[in-house]
Amino acid sequence: MATVTNNIVTTGLSGKVGNLVFRRRGKKTTAYVLSPRKKPLSEKQIEAQIDFRVAVMQAKKALSIDSEREKFEKLAKQEGKESAYSAAVSYYFKLIHK
Repeated sequence: MATVTNNIVTTGLSGKVGNLVFRRRGKKTTAYVLSPRKKPLSEKQIEAQIDFRVAVMQAKKALSIDSEREKFEKLAKQEGKESAYSAAVSYYFKLIHK
């Protein structure tokens, strides 16, 4: 993994480009090479991916409403999370797994 600093090309970049993955956390951008899977995903892993996808969709929908965004901004501060988005995803993911 590499930390990217002061690079015009990668400023604000996140996601996958070829086999390189760029990830942003706060003001830091990191890059790493995507390694191929050695074995297929288990049923439990596939279920977790689906649940996470549902939690992300619910979080995005909730954050589009101002009152909900404020609620998750407060929750993020209380839980020490970086953003309202991460607090919302965490909240909905926990609801799915009750």
